[in-house]
Amino acid sequence: MLLGFIWGVWHLPQFFIRDGDSYRQAFPVFVLQVTAMSVAFAWLYARTNGSLLLTMLLHAAINNSKDIVPSGVLGGTDTFGFHASRISWISLALLCPSAAYFLNDMRKQTLGNTTNAIST
Repeated sequence: MLLGFIWGVWHLPQFFIRDGDSYRQAFPVFVLQVTAMSVAFAWLYARTNGSLLLTMLLHAAINNSKDIVPSGVLGGTDTFGFHASRISWISLALLCPSAAYFLNDMRKQTLGNTTNAIST
């Protein structure tokens, strides 16, 4: 989750590029989305035995979806506020429970491996 937060902050400059697709969007909502997505990426990486190809394909799919379903707010002016589009809030509402599930699944997997290692 820390890596997801850092990843979100890494994208901050794109919110100030006038011709960029993130210009004047809600940065806090973006950081929350990216943090949840980082959990999904970690889960996919772990579940596919370290497949970078599938993780990169998921990242590319997410990046390209913004061209199909734009999430910008027309006339948005507050980059550091929570004035986000409906699709941004729907995405966040779907990503957070998914991230919680993935974290729980990874925790169970880790605990299961630890228990197996101790019993053998």
